[in-house]
Amino acid sequence: MDLNLLVILKVLLDECNTTRAAEQLAMSQSAVSRALARLRIMYDDPLLVRTPQGMEPTAKALLLRQPLREILQSVEHTLLPPAPPEPNDFTGTLRIGAHTYMEYVILPGLIERLHQEAPRLTLHIMPLGADYESLLDEGTVSMVITKQDRVPERFEQRHLLEDRLICVASRDHPYAGRSIDYEAFARADHLLVAPRGSEGGVLDEILLKEGLTRHTQLIVQSFLSAPFILSGSGLLLTSPARVLAPLMAPLGLTEIETAFSLPRFTISQIRHRRDEGDALLDWFSGRLRRWCAELLTV
Repeated sequence: MDLNLLVILKVLLDECNTTRAAEQLAMSQSAVSRALARLRIMYDDPLLVRTPQGMEPTAKALLLRQPLREILQSVEHTLLPPAPPEPNDFTGTLRIGAHTYMEYVILPGLIERLHQEAPRLTLHIMPLGADYESLLDEGTVSMVITKQDRVPERFEQRHLLEDRLICVASRDHPYAGRSIDYEAFARADHLLVAPRGSEGGVLDEILLKEGLTRHTQLIVQSFLSAPFILSGSGLLLTSPARVLAPLMAPLGLTEIETAFSLPRFTISQIRHRRDEGDALLDWFSGRLRRWCAELLTV
């Protein structure tokens, strides 16, 4: 069965004239006539017969008019974009892979807005290791929020916010009030935050280019626990400014000025391209970007 013939049949039954039908369909009259011949065979019925008043539909053709309209309207509806759901209609759990950075920097403020707009939606922030690709490929999470410079083509990456690293220590640290160079930085004992479990970091790579290495006395997983540990130790901590700034005064910490530039970095949201058009994920993605755009620059 050639379903294209149904479109021609509908127009023929509406017009009852092959010339007008051909004009409406942007076809030649002979092509419409050939299609009508095939339709007569398919339905085993003349469908349109000549009378002194012109062509008129047969009884069977009249019975086909309404079903044809409904069938073709249903097909047209499949081609139209569905009406976007209202946020209040979203239910279930949206799983996001992220570090404690997101929980501390992004979620406060955002969660209250989500609660107002999508009160029946649950966010589940799941641990994020080095292999974020498998989490997205397998559908364990719908989105990853992390620092990632480049992603494979099968993923979509959108920047959320920028941050910078700052070096801090307790107020009674020997380096307090001083500007330190590479050598002094390397001589100190350090506290390292390694959310992905790796022992090195971008600062170790920078020091290595200067022919230096540092001693890391403690490695922890959480950006948030590190400042509390630091306040009672003689260690240096180099961590994101957005995490440290609110804790400096309460924990008695001070920023240690470095004679060299500390890196800036970008936090991004990463999605699988197969999820393009997912209403819930598209809405959350846009809401997240708008909220991050409102956060102060550091």
